[in-house]
Amino acid sequence: MAEKQKFDLLGNLSALRCPPPVRTPGEWRELQRPLPFRYPLEDEQYMETSQGRRILLRPVRPGDSSAYEAMFRLVDRDDVRFRFFSYLKQLPSNELRRFQKIDYDLNINYIALGITASKRREMLGVVGATLVPEESSAEFGLLIRSDQKSLGLGRMLMEKLICACAVRGIGTLRAEVMTRNSPMLSLMRKMDFQLFYQADGSYVEIKLRLREPKTTDSGRPST
Repeated sequence: MAEKQKFDLLGNLSALRCPPPVRTPGEWRELQRPLPFRYPLEDEQYMETSQGRRILLRPVRPGDSSAYEAMFRLVDRDDVRFRFFSYLKQLPSNELRRFQKIDYDLNINYIALGITASKRREMLGVVGATLVPEESSAEFGLLIRSDQKSLGLGRMLMEKLICACAVRGIGTLRAEVMTRNSPMLSLMRKMDFQLFYQADGSYVEIKLRLREPKTTDSGRPST
């Protein structure tokens, strides 16, 4: 009888030591990975759209790529072309890579998140910039979900990006915009970007000077 109790006790201990494996969602596994750099929690900010909807603006973090793909499926065909200069059925691999291999030193990426009626977060917009340190500049791209346009999200994300670039000492923020993308060009004018129409008329180079370049004793810009 004592021997039987001993085996029962050992069986119970084995069960305690070896719980069945838990199947965690892929997004959770992403969040469990150590980040290459500290997540800038202080950059998170709550805002309201022109319709009064509460929005969270925050830096991209692991697990956001699936939300980005879900948002992309809700972007109209023409809006996809305006952003990526081509009609695409899925996000380009280099765009997804910025969300999967996060580097807070070389890339600045902010997303806008809203809460659905079922209390789930959904991505409504994204802005991203790649820093070019040797030129003290950054190239950016902005994408708003088509059904969320004209609510002020684009300006919110751009202001967030501009502040982050200025803090990092970036001198110029720039991008190329298709000539037919009038909503984007209108927003850029309102935000004091300079517009340079190209000779072929297909796109416009836009620039925002965040700080004046340093000059040498001769008065010429330093390289």
